[in-house]
Amino acid sequence: MWKVILSLSLVIVLCSCTKNDGYKAPMFPIEKELKGTCLSSELMITYAYDMCVDDKFIYVLALADDKWVQVYDRQTGEHLGAFVGQGQGPGEVSVGESITLIPNAQRLSVYDQAQRRLVVYKVLDSENSPILSFEKDLNFIKWEGAVRNVWPLENSLLVNGQLGEQDGAPKRFQLLHENEIVSAYNEFPIETKEKQMVFLSPKVCFTPSMNKMATGILYGGILEIFDLSDNDISLEGIHKFYEPKVNLGSGSINPESGMKYGFSSMCATEDFIYTVLIGDEDPNKLNHLSVFDWSGKGVAKYHTTQLLFKLACVEGEEGKLYALTFEPAKGFSLYMYHVQ
Repeated sequence: MWKVILSLSLVIVLCSCTKNDGYKAPMFPIEKELKGTCLSSELMITYAYDMCVDDKFIYVLALADDKWVQVYDRQTGEHLGAFVGQGQGPGEVSVGESITLIPNAQRLSVYDQAQRRLVVYKVLDSENSPILSFEKDLNFIKWEGAVRNVWPLENSLLVNGQLGEQDGAPKRFQLLHENEIVSAYNEFPIETKEKQMVFLSPKVCFTPSMNKMATGILYGGILEIFDLSDNDISLEGIHKFYEPKVNLGSGSINPESGMKYGFSSMCATEDFIYTVLIGDEDPNKLNHLSVFDWSGKGVAKYHTTQLLFKLACVEGEEGKLYALTFEPAKGFSLYMYHVQ
């Protein structure tokens, strides 16, 4: 009788593990409230796509008065100017997707998804007020398939898109060096082809050296960590937190009942990955700041009063974070947080 019970128990445990498929919510040894300092609550933007920070300025990719890049003083939050006109001419951007500071080069790039080109600007500091001077653009029209995003690395370009031979299989990341694909990573951490679509537009962040990359999905919660050194893309780790329970309808991703949302924003230093990890069936629960190390281990989780819409950080100032926050009644604000 006891053997039968033990056998049934073992079957139940095995079935349970198989159904879970290795998903486990992250654990954090530190969990507490986090208060921030408001730098500015007068941001005249309706939607923000991305943000980044250097030693003086905060750059927000948001269209306002036909200008795509809004620049703020990092200490005071003062709006210092708007740059990059909307359009299709030289130096203009039609539909901005991401904004990237090119390390140690005083350059800023914006990827224009509509025109499939990376537009590069020289950042000039004129009496503590920046000037963005158009330098060049890199066009991806000649590549077949969709080019969803492009980020400049030290000696190459990282592309999220369908480059190379179109064999019907979805492609994820390719490294371009001197206009040639030198490395590619097109694997998925799940086997279901329909659900692989959630990995084609992940949240992405890099170390300041641009030698490592972390990606996280919004529909479900899976964190992937990659090494980008030596003109190569290699996977270092996969961390499954929440299962992507979705179905596709009319080309859109539809979450199923009970699915927990994952990553909505990320930024990184050489030591830590700072994320907005929702971890709830409500996608509007954006007040959780979750910190991981580069092995994927949870370091700390903080709860904020504000909804964290975008994150940015600066190397050399560990624990200092900048956030674009959102409140339905007030709109967007800029906040600074000290994380210990």
